[in-house]
Amino acid sequence: MTSNPTHGVDALVQGARLLTRRELRPFIIIPLLINLVLFVALTAIMLSQVGGLVDYLRSLLSHTPVDTENMSWWRAIIAGGAAWAANVFEWLAWLIAIAVVILFLFVYGYLFGIITNIIAAPFNGFLAEKVEELLTGQAPPQEPILRMVWRTVGRELRKLMYFIGWGLVIFFIVILTSWTVFIPAILGGLWGAWCMAIQYVDYPLDNHQRPFAELKGVLARRKLTSLSFGGAVMLAKMVPVLNIFVMPAAVAGGTVLWVDRLRRHGDPGAGRVLTDQST
Repeated sequence: MTSNPTHGVDALVQGARLLTRRELRPFIIIPLLINLVLFVALTAIMLSQVGGLVDYLRSLLSHTPVDTENMSWWRAIIAGGAAWAANVFEWLAWLIAIAVVILFLFVYGYLFGIITNIIAAPFNGFLAEKVEELLTGQAPPQEPILRMVWRTVGRELRKLMYFIGWGLVIFFIVILTSWTVFIPAILGGLWGAWCMAIQYVDYPLDNHQRPFAELKGVLARRKLTSLSFGGAVMLAKMVPVLNIFVMPAAVAGGTVLWVDRLRRHGDPGAGRVLTDQST
């Protein structure tokens, strides 16, 4: 099966639709409550920083003329040169302002995702299990609840270490190429999409106790499909209010993607046997 970016987006849409199924509702309520509490807390923190952000952007885009009358001659030359450069490179100031706003929203969405994923990991594991059972008619191997909780939280920490390690590498590359503007934006977007794909496609694999290295291989086989799914999740997480509902939809969508597109033929339970039933 070829890699197709529409498949990733379609998986997230199908995951969102599955949330209306009666069988899944008990496994959605707790993650949604966790999301709601953290959304209120993080949004309050974000809003407290908006004033400083607005002041910075206003100063960056300000066209206030420089008063050189009371300056010494050399300071007047420097100030005049700076004002001239600001007018000539006004487009760059706008690019920087846009980049700052995008970075602000990205950090907000990323922190929201990290915290909620660690806390809600066991519940997401249960949700992925029930979605897979709903789609295929077969449940993943059963195990004691305490063991599953311990394993899923450990898996979240394993993913977090991966994100931090490679995230630092990406950060340094972004710094080195920041003068190009576009390279950091493209690289940051691809890295964010890859992280979201790893985060949410991992739940069904972890339920089958597949190793983390296999997850990366599974996603790499269908790069465009994986990145489009992760990119759609990442964009949705940046939207306030919508990001409350993204996590359960992404868990369900990641399971749909695993069952329909990423799992190799011959895997246990391959193939969907149950798709649309009334709620």
